[in-house]
Amino acid sequence: MASSQRPRQGLLKYDVPILEGNIKKKPARAKKVDNKTATLTGDDEQDEQLTREVLDAMLPPRKTVENGQTLIQFVSIAPATRSDVVKLQTQLDSLLQQRKARNTGICPIRSELYAQCFDEIIRQITIDCSARGKLLVRVRDELRMTIQSYQSLYESAIAWGMRKVIRVEQLKDAIEEENQTLREEKRSLDTKVNDLTAKIQFLEKNSVEVRTEMEKQFAEEIAVLKRQNAQIKAQLDNMLSTK
Repeated sequence: MASSQRPRQGLLKYDVPILEGNIKKKPARAKKVDNKTATLTGDDEQDEQLTREVLDAMLPPRKTVENGQTLIQFVSIAPATRSDVVKLQTQLDSLLQQRKARNTGICPIRSELYAQCFDEIIRQITIDCSARGKLLVRVRDELRMTIQSYQSLYESAIAWGMRKVIRVEQLKDAIEEENQTLREEKRSLDTKVNDLTAKIQFLEKNSVEVRTEMEKQFAEEIAVLKRQNAQIKAQLDNMLSTK
């Protein structure tokens, strides 16, 4: 039995709470015969007891605590009328809106309310035909198992995705760090290239200036030597002519 302090308003119909110690003293359900109230007896009581046992097995009673007293609420065995079915749909729509359930995607609120609605349908059908009720319970349990399987698969996929994201982030950080290192190396190499280029340009310019200066110096020396040679030749010619 589930235990709670103040059960939230739900769609599954329960009987009036009774003290836990008075469960065995619970009175039989009353019915109306010719607008007069009569107590169920005989076969009716036996049918009601069987219905009660089936419902309690399908939809266990819930336990609540109020003012320090433990109360038990059994699922109602009152048959549903046509107006009850319409009212159930209205209550479902109202609670979905009040509790702001999402229309799409995974929504615990919507799942809870739909589960309560299905349980109420099971209650109504079981009172009318226990075999159909048992079949619906099997459908409900299979559906719950399917949902749990999908939920486990979804959670596993989320966990796997998170691990992949973390791994990608780690790789991203490593790549960014390596990229930063390579950028710094590139800047260092660019600086060295610029320095070497400046040195080469300086050496090339200096080499041209030195070559030009040396060529000028050589030309002047050649000119001096030619003048000296001409003077010596002239002196020799004069000496030879005087003889």
